[in-house]
Amino acid sequence: MTLNIETKDCDSLDEFWDCISPIGDFFTMPRMPSRFVYRGQSNSGWELIPKVFRQDVIDKYKNGMWAALKDWPGQTFFEFALLSSFVDYCDSRGLPIPYDSPDFRRYLHRDTIVSEHGINSDSWPGGHAIPLMALAQHHGIPTRLLDWSNSPYVASYFAAASAIADRNFGAEDRIAVFGLSLNKIPDFGAMSSAPGATSILQHVRVPGSTTANVASQGGSFILIYNHGSRGDEFTPNVSLESKIAGIESSFLKKATLPKTLAGELLKRCGTFGVSAASLFPGYDGAARAVLEGMQAVNPK
Repeated sequence: MTLNIETKDCDSLDEFWDCISPIGDFFTMPRMPSRFVYRGQSNSGWELIPKVFRQDVIDKYKNGMWAALKDWPGQTFFEFALLSSFVDYCDSRGLPIPYDSPDFRRYLHRDTIVSEHGINSDSWPGGHAIPLMALAQHHGIPTRLLDWSNSPYVASYFAAASAIADRNFGAEDRIAVFGLSLNKIPDFGAMSSAPGATSILQHVRVPGSTTANVASQGGSFILIYNHGSRGDEFTPNVSLESKIAGIESSFLKKATLPKTLAGELLKRCGTFGVSAASLFPGYDGAARAVLEGMQAVNPK
């Protein structure tokens, strides 16, 4: 089955701004409350694929002995190695780990991962790993989480900011803001003992104290089911779209805008108080806002 994403191609900034409005008519579900989360991408044609599932990311980072582990548990061990190394470096610099405890340390031990996930990966990631995974995701570590926001304007910022950094695009290229209805997606907290056992997707919320970025961005995550057994080769490039194929189109929606208007969109977001300075608290966010503002003045 294929997925028919309901798409609205906007040709002006005002049309796009009205379309993404949380009180507008587009991001709604018929005959039920509208519970949407939003994600921006600089290319409307890209699929919604978690970074650690992408073949190019696997090829880039899954090297040495990890490259030989091609089955599903092998992918789990690779993801565990990324998180475990992240914890080691945080420990070496005295950086706190969310929900750190003796139980957490016992879970995030190689022997435990092998014991719990070495035959099949159905229960990966466990509840202990999710807050760590969210923290790592927001600091550049590839994970199986997809970032979303409760604000379409935050999603618009990310689409526009990524687009203005890419100077090699054509007049026909478009950016996109996706809206995903949560009405049919269970929350991870209710099923933490079996992340993917009965669900193709799960909505993951973590406390705002996990990382300042999550709180500032109104962030949450979608965990995508992609599990299998030892000996069966891992399937890369699994997308959110592939998991909801056959569901009515109003479940996932997409508003697009010509990429040539990305600079204007970035400035519009700033007018409404959404910028790198507001989304990345601290000096780095303030500096990023300055540089993005200069790029947005006259994007090529």
